[in-house]
Amino acid sequence: MSRLISALFFLLGLVLGLATINPLWAEALPEPEPETLAEASGPGQPEEAPNPADPVPEPVLDPAQLRAFVDGVVTTAMADHRIPGVVVAVVHQGETVLLAGYGYAHEPERVAVDPAQTRFRVASITKVFNAIALLQLVEEGRVDLDADFTRYLPDIDFDLPHGTPRVRDLLTHTAGFEDGYLGHFWAVDEASDHALGDYIARFQPAQVRRSGEAVVYSNYGTAVIGLIVETVSGMPYSEFVESRVLQPLGMERSVLRDWPGEAMPDRLPAEIYEDLARSHVWSAGRFAPPAWAWMHGGMMPAGGLMSTGEDMSLFMRSQLGDGGGVLSPGGLELLHTPSIANHPGVAANALGYWINEVWGYPTLEHGGSIFGFLSNLVLVPELELGVFVSANAPSGNRLSGQLPQRIVGQFFAAGRERPKPDAGTELRDFVGAYRGQRRGHRTVDKLMAFRGGDLQVGANDQGFLTLGSGAQTQRFVALGDDRFFDPDMSEYIAFSRDASGRVAVLHGAYGHNNFDRLARWQTVQFAHHVLTALAALSAWWLFALAFTRRSRRRESWAGFLARYTSFALLLAWAATVWLLNKDMLQAPPPTAVQFAHFPTELGRWWILSSWIGSALTVLLLACLVPVWRGGQWGLGRRLIASALALASGLFFSLLAYWNVLGAPVLG
Repeated sequence: MSRLISALFFLLGLVLGLATINPLWAEALPEPEPETLAEASGPGQPEEAPNPADPVPEPVLDPAQLRAFVDGVVTTAMADHRIPGVVVAVVHQGETVLLAGYGYAHEPERVAVDPAQTRFRVASITKVFNAIALLQLVEEGRVDLDADFTRYLPDIDFDLPHGTPRVRDLLTHTAGFEDGYLGHFWAVDEASDHALGDYIARFQPAQVRRSGEAVVYSNYGTAVIGLIVETVSGMPYSEFVESRVLQPLGMERSVLRDWPGEAMPDRLPAEIYEDLARSHVWSAGRFAPPAWAWMHGGMMPAGGLMSTGEDMSLFMRSQLGDGGGVLSPGGLELLHTPSIANHPGVAANALGYWINEVWGYPTLEHGGSIFGFLSNLVLVPELELGVFVSANAPSGNRLSGQLPQRIVGQFFAAGRERPKPDAGTELRDFVGAYRGQRRGHRTVDKLMAFRGGDLQVGANDQGFLTLGSGAQTQRFVALGDDRFFDPDMSEYIAFSRDASGRVAVLHGAYGHNNFDRLARWQTVQFAHHVLTALAALSAWWLFALAFTRRSRRRESWAGFLARYTSFALLLAWAATVWLLNKDMLQAPPPTAVQFAHFPTELGRWWILSSWIGSALTVLLLACLVPVWRGGQWGLGRRLIASALALASGLFFSLLAYWNVLGAPVLG
């Protein structure tokens, strides 16, 4: 019997051996299981490619691996970018899988970040909570999303030349308002501490586009939503959101109040303020706190929330679940559903969130920046994943912006199909200078473009479209139909063309922003060229006066006046440029005082000198007419003086374009 069994095993082994050699035999045998394939792939043997039809296994997030990865990313960024403190919260499948604090909340005193206790300013992430508060009133039938928003604020006279926005338009940033900060954005003293209703009535920005036409971020529009909540509910705004949204979600350490430096009714108590992280900037080899300021009531709906990592983890779990009871299932779906987009190929806007995509997964997200705090909230519903990160230094912008994408890319992007490039796209069509539509149009805030410069779109020799410059440059591959994809950070941008087919608008850069393509004369670079030419002609004119001969003919009153006018003009323009640069354009950025009061004492001087320079330009041009008619001076002097006057006139025109003359601000 044993011999018979041995013979049977021998025959079976022979059949299997032949099957592995002869393909005809192999086709008749069943496919081995995937784990058998893995075991059979020994050293030197190629692995079998996975079958695209096979189901992709559900990704699993191991907390230990996640902690090791995040620790490495955060601590490296803190050392490289000089960030004193960071808080991170990650939730997955209904559980908090990571809650971590790094570094210091108060760096000079070495007060460590506690993710359960330390409050960070989450800035514009507040807008999500603002939207939830409004939708609660919608669900109660007290607010209609499609109603004219002024219906709920009858005591305020709004100037709306391009159509009255709906309440929905305020939520989706499509009301058409310009953007501005100088002189009103936050408070440093009692005079700059505005209540919500007073702020909305006094600091209305110009409506510069038709309502419902384009998504352009608006803090003012968000503040109007807050006033609607306050007016309709009959409760102070902060009290309503804290009692109706934060407390029901268990966010007991989150507040919508600020500390004005002393105890005041309805403000942040001193004992709570002590747990607030301070922002820091790296200067002279140390971390230094910026000048103290606080968020006044007028901007509280747009960016006043202070929260902890633990509280934000509770919020993310509620948003990825049933909403935590603060909204009905229908209300939660409305909050999460795309409402409007500037282009079908880039981020859309829901009623509070931005709808984006990371490595093929749709996301709900919102970022925030205020007082040197950089925060980001990203939810990935398909993965039941949420990531919150906040840093207490301006240099934390890259970490907060990229950490969620890096977590998804590290643990969930395997096997995700990437977009296929289109090699036939002509990149030269898109190259140029662009400026964000979120800017001051009729106020001196327009001048803020000089701080960072215009967005430069270029093309490199490897076939990438590039955005930015230096270490901050992003690269994109063309996908066709004027759409591009960043293979490093999984971001999309797209372009729109005008009626003539010329590329006119960039959509989706740096999240959700629109950027207008600029004519050459509108660029910051052109203004620099004009200023350089004016400086060169000024030096040339002074040289001509010192070393060239005048005409033998006696100088008339026009020539005399022109010479002395030119001296005064050069002094006026020199003072304007020097004072303006010192007050507004040099590092550090505009101070806390400028965002609360504008102009400053220094600002009043450059405004005055700009008006003097403009008047002297007109006077010089007028004087040069009789100088030419009477043949005053030599031909060389007349040509140089005329070139100087024309360059001065061009500079005057640029000052008017950049809203420097008079420096108009809101309010």
